[in-house]
Amino acid sequence: MKQETVKFTLRLPPKLKRRLEKLARVRGISQSQYLCSLIAGKPSEAMPPTAFWDAMHELYQIHDLLRREGKAEEARRLELSIVALQSTFTLEPEQEVP
Repeated sequence: MKQETVKFTLRLPPKLKRRLEKLARVRGISQSQYLCSLIAGKPSEAMPPTAFWDAMHELYQIHDLLRREGKAEEARRLELSIVALQSTFTLEPEQEVP
């Protein structure tokens, strides 16, 4: 269910506008989402660097290999570690691990 929203206009000096743009961009969210997170008292964290996602991709491949090899327990343990790691470094874990 989508929440109802209202339009809100905010006037900022150019320097603060650029800062808002940068803060939202490094978090991978819109400026509106960033401001809403601040107002809600839950400021969002910066997105991890590309190297983090490269490492996550490798872990997903290892997970898939373990599953194909019939090592369900090891795959499950790795899956839990992947989700915990992503939860620590991102806003929400990706849903790549089945």
